[in-house]
Amino acid sequence: MKNITALLFSVLSTLVFSQKSEALIPSQSSSVFSINNLQLLEKISVDELITYDFMEDIHQELFDGSTEAKSLNDAGIDFDQRINIFFGKDTRYEITGFTFGIKDKKALFSVFDDFDFSSNWDGKTEIYSSLFNHLVIQNNAAMLIRVEPVEALVTATTDSIWYARGNLSPYSQEAQIEDASPDDDTEETEFIDLSNSIDYEKNYNELLDSVQFYLKKDGLDALLKGVIDRGERLVNHAPAFNELLTHPVAGVFYIDRSRSFWYLKTILPRLFVDMKEIYEGNLITGDLILRDHAIDIDVTAQYGQKLGEIYTEMEDSKFDPNILKYIRSDHPAFFTYNINLRKAYEKAFEILIPILSKQKNERVIMNVLVLKLLDELINKDALFKTYKGSLFMTFNGVKKVKTKKVEFKYDENTFEYTDVISDAEEDMPVFTMGFSTERGDIPEMILTHLSQIASEIENKGDYWVLNKAVFNAAPMFMTHRNGLFIVSNDQTFIEITSTDMGKKR
Repeated sequence: MKNITALLFSVLSTLVFSQKSEALIPSQSSSVFSINNLQLLEKISVDELITYDFMEDIHQELFDGSTEAKSLNDAGIDFDQRINIFFGKDTRYEITGFTFGIKDKKALFSVFDDFDFSSNWDGKTEIYSSLFNHLVIQNNAAMLIRVEPVEALVTATTDSIWYARGNLSPYSQEAQIEDASPDDDTEETEFIDLSNSIDYEKNYNELLDSVQFYLKKDGLDALLKGVIDRGERLVNHAPAFNELLTHPVAGVFYIDRSRSFWYLKTILPRLFVDMKEIYEGNLITGDLILRDHAIDIDVTAQYGQKLGEIYTEMEDSKFDPNILKYIRSDHPAFFTYNINLRKAYEKAFEILIPILSKQKNERVIMNVLVLKLLDELINKDALFKTYKGSLFMTFNGVKKVKTKKVEFKYDENTFEYTDVISDAEEDMPVFTMGFSTERGDIPEMILTHLSQIASEIENKGDYWVLNKAVFNAAPMFMTHRNGLFIVSNDQTFIEITSTDMGKKR
């Protein structure tokens, strides 16, 4: 009996004290990027990792200037656990943050030195707060989170208190409050009753600030009750996310696109109900795989029948071999994209227009009328031959590029600034992008007419130049060649013949 008790205690202790960082991600999260540190650090050192762009937001949250020369190495973070960056938004709140493991709590607070202890939530979960963010520590895992009420909720709640106290419109002292006549299809904007929490002496803007403060607190409390008390965590509600965590790769991402249309619930609730059927279960998941000299991204999309029908038509396409002439062996990176745009349009029109036509909202009906008229009147052959659906982009390396440099000089006599434009050369990343077209005459026609009213656009015979002086940007070169319309900031590349490029691809 003693042995069994000891064994049970050991198992429970292991479960309690081996809390993983991914278990703290709130169920409201619609997008998650999870970094498998063990896999990643086999390829990249911690010092190199923290120099990457995707770590920039994390560093902005972690370091506040008082911790100069500190890094993730000094923050007590457990690199045997994942770092999970998440985002979520609904009709009331937007949440952003990340979760991570803790190896050295003392070292952690040498970096999180602007956080003060707030509460011990349930005897085992500590809450710390700074001006904007909140830190939740549970066993050896932590969640740094920011909760922001959406603007519509703040405004609606403020207005409800302001007018309930007999005030006139805050924008005009002479204005009278009139009953609005909302669309038949709209719902009254949600608000939270805070009338007993805020004093009567505040003007409208002060009231607005107070409401925002209370709503932040209300949103945080609701989120913590859900995550800590009721177990409302993504790992408990998203089997697809749990399955991703088993992949032995450097990182995974999870995007729940079915939540992308939450705003329709307030603005056009009837349309929301109809559109929900199309986007229900629409998930984008993927693996980030580090190779010795490359990064592979393996993407999986899940969707319902109607959305699947649109995607099926979209994928019924042939790759344009002319693109290969412009992807050269000395290009460090390239990207190609191929869809049947016309078939996708026709299937989307067939599925979506009947749904939209059932709505009783004036704006929706007028938009449906416009769409139907355009479908009847526009030359779709010309439209879909102009952009056929094959596209490519190449990174050509870093080169010295001629630019227009803008300097602002102050005149002490006139007390005004004048801009002085001069020629310069700078090292810049060089890109080329192009798409297949059977109607190259249409973009040529557009450029011809724009050049008549914009001196920055010049016809050089075989190609066009868009001279940019704003923000010291490099000129852009455009040409129609071999059934492709091509745009690049590499003048030499544009001028090379397609035959030459074909030999070097």
